[in-house]
Order: sequence, then C-alpha cells, then structure tokens
Amino acid sequence: MLPSSAGQFPGNNEWEFGWESEVEPSYELSLDGEKWRIEDTLVFYVDNPRVNDLSLTITVEFEDDVDFIDASFEESITVSSQSNETFSIQLTTSDADEVRAHVPTDKIGIVVTAEESAAGAPVSPKEINADLKVPRYHKLVPEVTLAVSSVDAGTWVEETLFLNNMGNSVDAATKIEADIRSCPLLDIEELESGEGSQIQPTGIDDNQPAEVRFRIAPSTAHPAKTCEVTIIVTSEGDGLERSTTFSVDIDESGGSQNSNTGDTGSSASNSGSDSSGSSALPSLGPQTVFVLLGIVAIIRKNRLDVH
Repeated sequence: MLPSSAGQFPGNNEWEFGWESEVEPSYELSLDGEKWRIEDTLVFYVDNPRVNDLSLTITVEFEDDVDFIDASFEESITVSSQSNETFSIQLTTSDADEVRAHVPTDKIGIVVTAEESAAGAPVSPKEINADLKVPRYHKLVPEVTLAVSSVDAGTWVEETLFLNNMGNSVDAATKIEADIRSCPLLDIEELESGEGSQIQPTGIDDNQPAEVRFRIAPSTAHPAKTCEVTIIVTSEGDGLERSTTFSVDIDESGGSQNSNTGDTGSSASNSGSDSSGSSALPSLGPQTVFVLLGIVAIIRKNRLDVH
C-alpha cells in the first residue's frame, strides 16, 4: 500500500519565524560610551518543516524615524528543507553625537519582516518586532581653569569648578573633595556646595556644565611656595571618582602686593625729602636787591657825615 499523501506532507507544514536573541521585555544595545558607538547583533531563526527549501525576503525597519542606527543583514535567505537556521542582523552607528543625544528611556522599535518568495498566489509576510534601548552611561568630569595664578598668604580668591556631565542621563556629584600636596597651611573651601545638585548632559539641548564656586585660602603663615591641588569628584551615576589637578603660587604675607604698596610709600617719602630741601622763604628779585644796596649805601654815608 502506498503511503497516504497526508503522511508524506503533514498538514502543519507552516514555517516559523522568531527571535533567537532574548528581547523580552526589551533589548539593551551594547554601547561603547567612550566613543559613543553601538555595535551589536540580533539573531532570528527560521524553522522550515517542509520537504522543500524555503526562500524568504527579509526587510528591517526602525519605528519613529530612528536614523542613527544602521542595520546590515541578508535581504534574501534560503532555509533548507526540514531544518532550523539562524540569521544575524548587525546593528552599528556612526554619529556619536546622535547616539549620546538619544534619551535612554526612549525605546527604539525594530520590525523584521520575512516574505516567502513563492510563485503563484501571494503569501502573507510574517513579522517579528522588539524594543531596543540605548543604555545609560555616566561620566562626570571636573574641570578648573584658574582666573589668577597666585594668592597672597592670609587672603583668599574665589575660583570656579566646572562639572561636565559627559554621559547621556542626569548625574550628580555625591562628594567633592580636595587633595593638597605638601601645603598643609592651604585650604580649599566651599566645594561641598556643589554636592547633590542634578546635572543635565552637557552640550545636549544647550545644557551647560554646573558651576561650583570655591575659595583658595592660604593661612597668614603660609610660606612662598607652589602648591598642587587635585579636586576629586564622585559620580552618583556610576560611583566612580574623576579628578582634575591645578597648581597655584602662594606669596608670603607682605609679599608682592605689600611690596608694591611699600614702593609707593618710599616714592612718596623721596618726594617729601625733595620738598623739605627747598627754602620756604620767598625769593628776591634783582631790582629788590639793588634798592636794598642803595639804602645801605645811603645809611653808611649819613653815618660818615655825622662823624
């Protein structure tokens, strides 16, 4: 007896199409945060229970007009009869600014369509989809550019610490502290005022770095010396410490500024000496001298005549 056609061709010979990658509830993309580059691979499978090969046309689309992710894949695939095969979709990016500007909470929908390439009646395509996410990346970078290069002992100057959020989500400094090398009489004050404040990603939507005003305050007894100061900032986002270092010259109390004042006083003193060397009496003109001499001569003559 010949086998029945139903035995040779099972009634349920429909091919299946699905994700091999774990995409539920969403798929977090692999991100190089230092370069703001995504390189990842999604894998799907096709199960073909038929006794003949299956040819499919594959298309990949991103929802919401996402255009900073490129997808590379085989547009035409063939699945051997009675086999289950997997295929890859390579996801890459080339615009670092667009990757960083994407809000991590905004999901990216991807739709993969497989359509059977069969002669005759059209065959309905099949779709699979997934929600992709750009992971959060935190990088809080401190920066100091001094407005002055030196400070007199016993005084203080105010400077600015910039906190640059070079990540892609809100961050804050949980701790800001100063490490001062070989200058125990130097204080860095008011850094704690910048702790706990939320900092939006710098450079995205015109966001500026946070500014923390602090004081460089050497004591009166501080000797003339160049001091190295390192400001260390701890990120709330990733818990890492990052730092910036600067040098500042400390002038002794009564140093450069007082010396300038002393020079001015000395100059004033010299000017006073010059003034005291001149006579305060009015000067006599030549005519006045001749008149006086004439009067003296007349007086002497009268005296001689008397004698």
